[in-house]
Amino acid sequence: MGQGVIVVGAGPGGMATAYLLAAHGLPVTLIEQEPQFDRVFRGEGLMPSGVQALIEMGLGDCLASIPTRKLDAWDFYVEGQRRMRVVEPWSQTGLPPTHIIHQSALLAAIAERAQALSNFQFFPGWQVRDLFHQGDRIIGVQATQNGETRDFTGDLVIAADGRYSRLRKLAGLSLTQAATQFDVLWFKLPAPADMLCETVFTVCLQQQRQFAFYPSWDDRLQIGWIVEKGQGKKMGDRDWIAEFAQALPPKLATHFQQHRADLVGPIFLDVMVGYAPQWSTSGLLLLGDAAHPMAPNRAQGINMALRDAIAIANHLVPWWQQGHTAATLPDCLTAIQVQRQPEITTAQKLQLEEWEKIALITASPLTYQPFQVLANALGRLGITQQAWLHQQRYLRYGLSPVTLQV
Repeated sequence: MGQGVIVVGAGPGGMATAYLLAAHGLPVTLIEQEPQFDRVFRGEGLMPSGVQALIEMGLGDCLASIPTRKLDAWDFYVEGQRRMRVVEPWSQTGLPPTHIIHQSALLAAIAERAQALSNFQFFPGWQVRDLFHQGDRIIGVQATQNGETRDFTGDLVIAADGRYSRLRKLAGLSLTQAATQFDVLWFKLPAPADMLCETVFTVCLQQQRQFAFYPSWDDRLQIGWIVEKGQGKKMGDRDWIAEFAQALPPKLATHFQQHRADLVGPIFLDVMVGYAPQWSTSGLLLLGDAAHPMAPNRAQGINMALRDAIAIANHLVPWWQQGHTAATLPDCLTAIQVQRQPEITTAQKLQLEEWEKIALITASPLTYQPFQVLANALGRLGITQQAWLHQQRYLRYGLSPVTLQV
């Protein structure tokens, strides 16, 4: 024993976990199949819970060093008319604001911090193909790059390789998918100058159109169009500018039409929501979306993975310091799931309830028309706005505090 931890997947959860463990003295090998952090789409939202997690890890300065936007408010449009604005409460609560981040830059900043540690090794561009076993225990992985094969062995493999986790399947761990599922199409478009003066997350709703957008770190609008599960790949040939324009106020609709040639997308996101009943097996632990793939609303995938990283460090660092024996590892891994499962279950339930409400409201004129009346009458009331914030509290701040204790 004593070879350390192998983390597979250098997304937010994998990168943060690898850094935290290495910073506390564990030998860590991080393997990532992509040669660079930049890719077509990465999640950009950090709720206050995710920002606080980075601060807990001592990585707040990494967040401060990258392109970000702090969210100011939420606007809700029905039939092209703004019916409710909810101002972000961070100036009153003292808690961190929601951030729109350049995720690739954040990963690079954390990687640079980790690579300064002598007990950290990073292997970008290596794709894990298989697991190594010693008896019934997983002791490492086999990875390839440009025809070269390399074996990595350790005391524990942490699978942070996403919702379609290859390691989860290789380890024989199952995934239970939620009954409610949906997909998202993502687009980018240059933002109007007046939308860059503040950062507002805008939700647009019609009976046949449900989408949202916000000004991103790169001064473009990030637009997400919600579709029923399985419908996304069938919608690529639409006149998307015309679709958006019908649900926008006239001035913004004109801006979209003037920038028709600048539209990027759609990029199809096959959303998967579910959980692994068992997050670990002998010598392997699932992390983030590999253990509990999240829906995209409120960016819970990033936030929950960062909070997972703190829980993992809180359990694995003492295990390592106390001799890191194979006999004591299963209880340690089980304790991580026991600690994190309630928050994950709550967040997924709230995410799916939000989508189910939208689906119900827009299913028929019998439900949509009464909703319009209520939105017109109640949206401008402070009590309605506070009720929305209260309903969102667990998606914003998490179920309970997650603090680094090592």
